[in-house]
Formats: sequence, structure tokens, C-alpha cells
Amino acid sequence: MVGSKLRLSQTKKEKLRKSGLVKSNKKIKIKIKIMATGNFHNVNASAIFAVQLEHEYDYEDLVDNLKSELNNDSDYVDFGKTDPNELRSFPSRTLGSIRKYHQYKDFYVEVCVTPVIRSGYYEGVNLDWNVEYSINGECTYDEPNFDVADVEWYAKLPKSKAVQYAKLADKKAEKIKNEIVDKLEALYNDYSEKYGVTAVFSNGETIYHKL
Repeated sequence: MVGSKLRLSQTKKEKLRKSGLVKSNKKIKIKIKIMATGNFHNVNASAIFAVQLEHEYDYEDLVDNLKSELNNDSDYVDFGKTDPNELRSFPSRTLGSIRKYHQYKDFYVEVCVTPVIRSGYYEGVNLDWNVEYSINGECTYDEPNFDVADVEWYAKLPKSKAVQYAKLADKKAEKIKNEIVDKLEALYNDYSEKYGVTAVFSNGETIYHKL
């Protein structure tokens, strides 16, 4: 698997692997930089967190290691959303979700970040995430831009108060999302190599560079 936090000798790594205590801690580098079609479908992550899988078991090792790390977060649950950004050429898998709430007097807002593994077009995978916002777990949004009418309805507030609370909720939800994503991408960084897109040409050819 790709890059565990452990830094062990090769002999010790092999012993741990056989015992099942750790899958692998080798960080694998992406070899292909120029591709006729972009290899990665990255939607929200701040960079392309790329993982090249050398063996069949590497994918499940990656899933197991990420879920094990995510389980250390008290806000993580082992169920989540499907990936609305999945494409036929880039099949994906979601890994539960990280959910945080902020309670106001008469309503609450929820931020749900879903970790995603997406298959590369040619090889490997990249680590991404999706986010969804909601009021009282019902009315959902793609962005932290809560409708005044929804706040008015769910919180049973007069419109003047709903306007104030909607603005507060927007800012709070964005702050919560950023906190979750910062932690999640720090985890991704331990298990991947970060790449950016240098250029995309009209024929689909894509050039990547390491960050």
C-alpha cells in the first residue's frame, strides 16, 4: 500500500505485514506524467492525491488503512453518501463520512464530508472528497448558502431573524468544512503523492507535475 506514517526497516516491515499489523508503508510514485487523456478525475481536493497500485491487494490495503485512520476521528461514521461525481471512465468508492453539527437555538446545521477514492483512467487512483450541507438533517445544499426561507421554516423564526441566522450559519458551515477537509487532506498526504495539472491540450493530452 501507499505511504503509512511508520518509517521502518524493510525486514521489520515484512514481519509486520505478515502479522497483519500493517499493510505496507511504501510510498509509491506516479510514473506517468504525460497522458493522451487525463488519468485523474479530481473534483474538490486541493491537489491530485495520487496513488499508484502495484499489486491487486494494494487497493484493499489502501481502503483498510484509510478507514482505520478515519475511525480515529470521533466525527467519522462508517456509512455515507454515494459519489455524485462518479463517471463511467472513473469509477469511485466512498469511505463513510465525517459529520459535524452546530446547534443554534431552534435549529442546527450539519456538514457532511465524504472521502472518495476514484480510479484513474489508465492506472492508480486519486483521493478526493465531496461535501453536503443541511438544516436539521433534511434540507440539503451543495454550498454553504442557506436559504432564508428554509431557516425561517425550520427554526420557526420571523424573516428578519432568519436573515441574520442564515448569514451566521453560512459562515459557520464553511468554517466547519474547512476544518474537516484540512484534517482529511493531511491524512491523504500520508498515503499518496501530490500532483497538479501543468497543462491540458485540446486533444485531451494532460501534463502533470509533482507538488
